[in-house]
Amino acid sequence: MRHLKKAVLCFAMAAAVGAGMAPPASAASGDYENYWFGCNYESSNNFKFRIFYNSNLAGDYRNIGYAVYDFDSVQDGTGYSPLKYCGFRSAGSGQRVKNNAASARNSHSTYTGVLYYNSGYKGAADYIWGTVNQLEATYNENASFNWKS
Repeated sequence: MRHLKKAVLCFAMAAAVGAGMAPPASAASGDYENYWFGCNYESSNNFKFRIFYNSNLAGDYRNIGYAVYDFDSVQDGTGYSPLKYCGFRSAGSGQRVKNNAASARNSHSTYTGVLYYNSGYKGAADYIWGTVNQLEATYNENASFNWKS
């Protein structure tokens, strides 16, 4: 019994050390989610930001749930692809999201959605809380997105 307790204790300690060394969730997993699940009309609760091709929340849209470092290069599970509008046969259907956004809506109750002019969350930005019928700093010049608390 004594040896069993020692073995269990050693195993628990090794598991705790191993868990502490586990890498954090990668941006790639967020890319994958954005790429594959961002076109569901009422996507899961993680997709609280919607970007539109036209002003006044018109035209095609793309739901975004996670930070996007570069709209033109997201991991889709097999490589890198551009994030595109969903393809619902309206203005902007199938077009790239990068440098093609005119309005946005953020329905997150805690975080502000931030659209950036440049990739890598840099440059001029539009801070979106609620509905923005026409982007100002990133109108048709948007390259990345992140959440801000």
